[in-house]
Amino acid sequence: MIREVAAWKTAGHFMHPSGLAYRFGFLAYHGSDSVDTAAVAGWIVIQLGGFTVHIHPEASFRTVATGAMTALLIGDVFVASGKSTVDATLTRMAVSGNWEAFDDISGRFALLLIENDACRVVNDPFGSRSVYYRSQGGFGVASHASLLAGAFSEDISKAASEFTQMPEYKARGTSYLPGDLTMYESIKALIPNNYYDSVQGRCFRYWPRRSIPGTSIGEFLAECRGYFSRFSAHLAGRYRPVLGVTGGVDTRAVIAGLVGNGLDVQLVTWTAGRLPEEEVGVVAKMVEHLRQPHVYMDPRTRPDSEKFREIKAATKPATGFTRSESSLSANMGELTRRGDVFVRGYGGEIIRGFYNRHRKALSGNMAADFFDMYKTGRIAKPPAGFQKFSMEAIEGFIERANYDAELFNLDLRDLYYWEQRMGTWGANMHNEMDPAVYSITGLNSRPLYAAAFGLAPNGRLGEEIMLEITAMYDRRFAEMSVRS
Repeated sequence: MIREVAAWKTAGHFMHPSGLAYRFGFLAYHGSDSVDTAAVAGWIVIQLGGFTVHIHPEASFRTVATGAMTALLIGDVFVASGKSTVDATLTRMAVSGNWEAFDDISGRFALLLIENDACRVVNDPFGSRSVYYRSQGGFGVASHASLLAGAFSEDISKAASEFTQMPEYKARGTSYLPGDLTMYESIKALIPNNYYDSVQGRCFRYWPRRSIPGTSIGEFLAECRGYFSRFSAHLAGRYRPVLGVTGGVDTRAVIAGLVGNGLDVQLVTWTAGRLPEEEVGVVAKMVEHLRQPHVYMDPRTRPDSEKFREIKAATKPATGFTRSESSLSANMGELTRRGDVFVRGYGGEIIRGFYNRHRKALSGNMAADFFDMYKTGRIAKPPAGFQKFSMEAIEGFIERANYDAELFNLDLRDLYYWEQRMGTWGANMHNEMDPAVYSITGLNSRPLYAAAFGLAPNGRLGEEIMLEITAMYDRRFAEMSVRS
């Protein structure tokens, strides 16, 4: 039996904070457990096997039941590669856990596979639908760390709070914790390419399953063409895509792919300190060339609006208190309208090897290498407290994300960037934007990533690969001045 419920096309709910902070989210736990459900009051409630699942009323969901097993998918989903269908893929997952079919679907979703008193949880390829699980105590999973913490009455960790107050944490430039940590001691982030098993109380890696074959640029671009054709078809009629215009290359490729497939989009450029002076003229030329609606938005603006204040306040719990309140998101709430989706250029840096851009060799000590990438070059001499907290987190991440499994010929820098930086920080940036406007990843496909990883390094690393995608749809757009 297949059941699907479409997302509500509403501008937002402002009567209860969780209607904004945990927008498009979910909470699941054993039905017999005593949990605080105040934050999910008014949400859709589903009983499956031994589990209770609360789903935000704006979130799409569908179920596929086969015998004792039910697959519950929460969020957006489409087939990004191959010849299967979403329903056939979910059926195969419910019947036999067919990971080959699962690789071909994309979107922003969490999939719960429930049979009696057992539940396995997995998310989309990028990990854009954040999923958090309890690493201690009774079973619980949720879309937001603070939602899960509230349900089980867990307070913010003193150690994590102190870490986020360190000057070195703030000096990194992007606010996210090391490894798979959250601000709550027993709550961890589900890392892409892994699923969580409620019976065994741990995560298992399901990808990669074999070596990545070599690919040509032609094969990679063919995968891109198929991806954008299907992605555009998924968006058409559901949403008006909103995309940022800068001098960079990642969102540029996404704009080209969507507009090249006939979609009308809304363009936005964030000004103030987010638009370098050297890009002002380039952005103006891009906007003139694209001939799509465009606005400039100053993220520092403080409108006298109840909606603005409520969205801004919601962004802090939405990100699990790892980030401060976001005026940028609140201003996007003033700009966007019902039925919009904010499409970020995320996934582009996975394709073009962000952690490989300096060609720095790995030392062979995985935890030390991962720490070096986490701390960034901005912190030359990390203090002992910063290093100790980070290293313990990274060592736990390596274990929980199963980095001792066979990783075949994947470059650790590519996998770590995808799974840790994008799978935690990138996913949480979607959470930060959701109170204002539903947010998704522009380049989210495991076959697409694999095709990129199969390219020779001189054909992939750097901005040129993204410009190749752009030029496939619009060569003039690709040739405009570039900031990587």
